[in-house]
Amino acid sequence: MTQDQAVARQAGRENLQRQLLSELQLAHRIIQNALAIMTPEQKSEWAARNILSGNDSEGTTRAHERETVIAKALGSAA
Repeated sequence: MTQDQAVARQAGRENLQRQLLSELQLAHRIIQNALAIMTPEQKSEWAARNILSGNDSEGTTRAHERETVIAKALGSAA
């Protein structure tokens, strides 16, 4: 691999990382917006579905996990 190819490959990885972080941040905001308009019953149903599908965690929406990953990606303390 030439130096130019290595630089191009690294630039591609960095671009992909930026895109993934942006999508994660958008998903985080979308989930927060959905929670803001849900009734307590809807939130309970969502939690139950997450548990049944194996996607549960401390909270219903894995917000803490997303916030930690976003902070790490931005170089902030989590």
